[in-house]
This record gives sequence, C-alpha cells and structure tokens, in this order.
Amino acid sequence: MNGPRWLASPLAGTACVLTALALLAIPLRQLTSSRRPSPAPAPAPVAGALHAVLRLRLLAPAGRVVVHTDTGAILLDRRNLGAGESEHDAVIPWEPGGLDLRVQADFAAGTAETAVFLTIMPDGYQDQTRYGIGLGRIDEPLRYDWHPPLIGTP
Repeated sequence: MNGPRWLASPLAGTACVLTALALLAIPLRQLTSSRRPSPAPAPAPVAGALHAVLRLRLLAPAGRVVVHTDTGAILLDRRNLGAGESEHDAVIPWEPGGLDLRVQADFAAGTAETAVFLTIMPDGYQDQTRYGIGLGRIDEPLRYDWHPPLIGTP
C-alpha cells in the first residue's frame, strides 16, 4: 500500500481523530471538572462555647434583627433582611443548663402580625426551633435546651 492511499483510508482517519481527542483530553478535563471551593473558616470555638448555625426565617421583610444572649453577647445583628430564610455562623455559649436568647426584630410600621423563627443547629446536637410573634416590633425571649448526645447512636 502506498503512502497517500493509506492516509485516505477510514482507519487512518479514525486514528487521527482519536489522537486529536486524546491530546485535547487533559486541557478539557481541567476546564470542565469542578474544583471544590475552599470552605469559609468557621469561627473558632472558645472554652464553654460551641459553633452553631443560626437559621433565621422571616415572614415579612425586617429593618433589623438582633439575637443576643441574656448576658448581652450579640450572636447576630443584621439589617434590611428580606422575607425568607437565611443562615449565619455563630459561636454560642455552651452551658449544661441550656441557652437563653432574646430575638429583637423591627418591621415596617403598619405591617400585619408576623413571626420570626430562629433555628439553632449546634455541631453534634439536634436542631431546635423557637419563634416570636408580634406587630411592628418583636422582642421575644427564647429558651433552648439540649440533652447530651448519646455516644454510639446513629
């Protein structure tokens, strides 16, 4: 078989296409594979404290929402939040007796009765949700109680 005739064969054409795809495979893989974004660092836990995620659910837009402990430590302070859910990282004080929080939310004047739901999701413990209901301004004490986790349970 002579050279030009061999290059015109279907087998040679297939081999050339496969070689070109093999050479493009490495750059295409780097372009199309998803890279995992580096996670945002969680706040460092302090002695007597535990990392938690605060899930805030508003039924109406709020001008300001503040969540603080009974000792005055502010866990969350956000302005101009829309209706819906949002999640925020926090370090909560951890004591065997439970956790007492106060949620304060300011809504627009003339707003119908609304509610604020606060779910606390501490690392290694069950999520708990509490709520406050009111008109215009909500200032509600919330009590959270966790039992020690059972070791070895799924």
